[in-house]
Amino acid sequence: MSVIARSDFAVSKPSDGPVGRGQAPSGGLSPSTLAAAHSSRPSSSSVTNALEPGGGRLTILVPTRNEASNVEPLLARIERAVQGLDAEVLFVDDSDDDTPSRIAVVGGSSRLPVRLHARRSGERPGGLGGAVVAGLELARGQWVCVMDGDLQHPPELITELLARMESTGADIVVASRLASGGSVGALSPVRTLASRAFAALTRTLFLDQLAGVSDPMTGYFLIRRDAVDCQSLQPDGFKILLEILVRTPDLRVEEVPFHFGARHAEQSKAGAREVLRLARSLVRLSIGSNRRLARFLLVGATGFVVNNAVMALLTEAAGLYYLLSAVVATGVTTLWNFSLTERWVFGDRSRPEVRTRRLGAYAVVSAAGLAARAPLLFLLTSVFGLHYLVSNVLTIGALTGFRYALAARWIWRPHPTDERRRSRGGDHEEASRSAGES
Repeated sequence: MSVIARSDFAVSKPSDGPVGRGQAPSGGLSPSTLAAAHSSRPSSSSVTNALEPGGGRLTILVPTRNEASNVEPLLARIERAVQGLDAEVLFVDDSDDDTPSRIAVVGGSSRLPVRLHARRSGERPGGLGGAVVAGLELARGQWVCVMDGDLQHPPELITELLARMESTGADIVVASRLASGGSVGALSPVRTLASRAFAALTRTLFLDQLAGVSDPMTGYFLIRRDAVDCQSLQPDGFKILLEILVRTPDLRVEEVPFHFGARHAEQSKAGAREVLRLARSLVRLSIGSNRRLARFLLVGATGFVVNNAVMALLTEAAGLYYLLSAVVATGVTTLWNFSLTERWVFGDRSRPEVRTRRLGAYAVVSAAGLAARAPLLFLLTSVFGLHYLVSNVLTIGALTGFRYALAARWIWRPHPTDERRRSRGGDHEEASRSAGES
């Protein structure tokens, strides 16, 4: 087994270095290996063919953190799943326990080439997502299969992912829990609800980039190594697939449904900290990829100020009961936000003849948002244990995403006259660019 990238460990030979974008990795399949693959795994002939062009190999990339008890059963199942294929296993480890030692022991007797990249404490940028990016840079394979180390991602699906990539020419094949035929398995009802809610939120925020992707939050996928530029990625937490899809919008994506398995051992790393990191990532990705959304969020921020100012004025100066003040403040804020959104955010789609209708629709969305926040606030605070102020920010942020989607696709949906007006260019050039980003 090869251990790399720790100053107190041996370093891989230069010929085994990382594969750059557009480069073909070294290594290949011999005729005898191909024949063995055909005879021992007759259902995977297309998989064998997938590994033939360019003589590439498959890297199975497993980011780990404190998964010592899972290493041996995971490697055993991977060995059986890819028998007859030219594959390696690369662990990128952020553990504080004896996981690296277990990988070294078990990997030393594995039938597959096993490598370990152990990241020191304090030198683990990007969390699990950062570990995946580091692994993509070190992978020797032309194809990289990213999967968790807790056996919730069944290794037996790897050949099906390869077969789908070969048959469709896709750049990335996503193993989806939420596609038809998949399932979230043994997840609790609360975690199932949270998983589906965040998946729906991300698909709403990134309508174009995630078109046709049912489960952008999964951590199980197969990607062509030269289809992604690792330097463009800015990972932060668990959801590296979302980062890849949003920052590489021209990827050809396919899906394969799968049943999410039960954790074999050790403890789940999901928690309040990862929820906060996910929220931060969603904001960063949203603003960075969509100028119109950035304006929408800025309008919402001014609405916060207006709402609080009106409520304080009516309650403290006029002596109104605070709940009545809140209702009035919400009405004022709705008019304020609508006016700015109409003129500044969707000015290129503004048509005076239907302005009253849009205002009514906007008011309905605002009222529905008030009713929808309560259960989300309870879920994050009483179930996940977040501070109620943090939960408040997250629920507002979540509903802002849905409100933006409703605004862009329903209230201010594009009209044929908008397209004709933008096509004339001139003063509408900037509006045209903004519309293209939505």
